[in-house]
Amino acid sequence: MLWKIAWRNVWRHGKRTALTIVTMTFGLGLFIWMDSMLKGMDRVGLENIINLTDSSLKITTRQYEEEGGYSLDYGIDRLQEVESALKEDPRVLAVTTRTRALGQLSNGRYATPVLITVIDPERDRRVYTLGEYVEGSWFPQDVAAPIIVGKALATELGVGPGDWITLAARTRWEAHNARDFQIVGLLNAPEPSLNKGTVFIPFSVGEDFLELDGLRTEISVRMEKRTNLAWAMADSDELAHRIEERFPELRAKSFGEVGRAFLELSKAKSKGASIIILVVLLIGGLGIANTILMSVFSRIKEIGVLRAFGLNPRQIRRLFMIEGAIIGLVGSASGLLFGLLLDLQLIVYGFPLEAMMGNIDMGLPLSGNLYGEWNPDAFVVALSLGFLLAIMASWGPAKRASKMEVTDALRFV
Repeated sequence: MLWKIAWRNVWRHGKRTALTIVTMTFGLGLFIWMDSMLKGMDRVGLENIINLTDSSLKITTRQYEEEGGYSLDYGIDRLQEVESALKEDPRVLAVTTRTRALGQLSNGRYATPVLITVIDPERDRRVYTLGEYVEGSWFPQDVAAPIIVGKALATELGVGPGDWITLAARTRWEAHNARDFQIVGLLNAPEPSLNKGTVFIPFSVGEDFLELDGLRTEISVRMEKRTNLAWAMADSDELAHRIEERFPELRAKSFGEVGRAFLELSKAKSKGASIIILVVLLIGGLGIANTILMSVFSRIKEIGVLRAFGLNPRQIRRLFMIEGAIIGLVGSASGLLFGLLLDLQLIVYGFPLEAMMGNIDMGLPLSGNLYGEWNPDAFVVALSLGFLLAIMASWGPAKRASKMEVTDALRFV
């Protein structure tokens, strides 16, 4: 009987109830959509960390890591031995070496500082996916001094594929060197820092240009892809630990180390988004409390009649709690449906992060085409949160109604 009365009373003031439900629907739907978007951003960022900047495992000497600044004083000595140790692990798919140095790129009118990355083009493509983002060619054999320049950097200098440009740097032996290179491609990767301030040259040219004499400052490793992020991090952590144990002079930076730092940053963003959603849900809770309270004041006569017919205070309180529960259930269900529709659109179609972020460099690779991810936990949380919020918001008005004396209520009849 109480459920029948509560259901009728909920819809007695349809506009007020509908407004409350719409608020809940919007808040819960936004919560589900935001959760999906943030998890999608995490996935894109972590994939880009592996594919574009840090690989599954990056190895340098400890002095190189501590000094920073891309010094050419600290190369990896036992290079072949380290590579052999890496390839003993069946989870390792590919290994490549790199050397980085600081330099200046000039178009003849003005110069800009750049990070020079010297690579083995064939081996590098097995570890990184940079070649997929090059507009032009990936180090053709018929060009004597090829260079790939970040697209944003090339735009700043007013140059493009086929143009010649001057690269200057300090060599390994502290000499100053400058050479003209021909641009064979522009890198337009989903990582702003690569596009704005990095150039790539092959070892076939870089050896002489920087007087490397076989110097390699980094080893990059690609490991097999795991469906679970925690497993991928654990694999990388384990291999890094083994390498550092076997080669104490080396510093192995695992994907797990980088990924956890990335996720910590992501949690901070999630907390900020959660505060916004919480405010929306609190507004919905206030709406429910207001709806039930208005219902109490508008039904004083009815409460008196129900008390006169034998309903005790506990049953009166339960009646109004049921009304709040009904609003919570309907609002949570509609919010879940709205969130699923928003989530589906994000998962199927996605949207480019460049449209939202432009060329903002956030220090981590968060660009690319963003797709959402299904998260059943978020659905359960949204449904439970909406229902519990409605129950909590109904408690005060329901308690007030239960304390109303029969004589006071019947005075309004």
